[in-house]
Amino acid sequence: MAGRNGILILSIIGALSGPGLHAAEPGAQFGLLYGLSVPDAQNTNHFMMFGVKGSGQLSPTYSAGGYFLASDKQGAPSAEEKFRYALVGIEGAYHVPGNTGDMYIGLRMGITKVSTNPNGRDATFSPYHYGVVTGYDYKLFYNVIVGFEGSYLHVQRGKSPQNGVSILIDSFSILNFLATVQFRL
Repeated sequence: MAGRNGILILSIIGALSGPGLHAAEPGAQFGLLYGLSVPDAQNTNHFMMFGVKGSGQLSPTYSAGGYFLASDKQGAPSAEEKFRYALVGIEGAYHVPGNTGDMYIGLRMGITKVSTNPNGRDATFSPYHYGVVTGYDYKLFYNVIVGFEGSYLHVQRGKSPQNGVSILIDSFSILNFLATVQFRL
């Protein structure tokens, strides 16, 4: 379900970021992300994170977009103690343009899908997350951009019903350090 929501968000952004919404740069870009993700949830290790993002340039200094990121399965402490997550949401960013690229800082918010098994019961939670992102995009070619980004996201507390009992998951934070490859459309 989270995958379809991510694709829907990226499709809407692509449709809205046509030629009329930007001033100097092309209006839309689509990218792939990969790197390290470190949650501070109890009994978890670091994960490798991968995903996609898309954005539209609203002006030379402002953009809006969306993202879908998923953790791999290697960060769970063991096969019995599962912990995986996916992030889907929207972001707004302020860009400081330069000659070969730009630095940006922005806000992200969305929904987190957390799969874990508190008390030995498999459960999926859907809490909200919010936080900040910053990064640098280097224009390798006119339509190819490479870069990196770092983000801090706070995931709110979640609740999931199972067999008539509400299971709770504590809030936690995630630090992401990701490399990006993006293509201007």
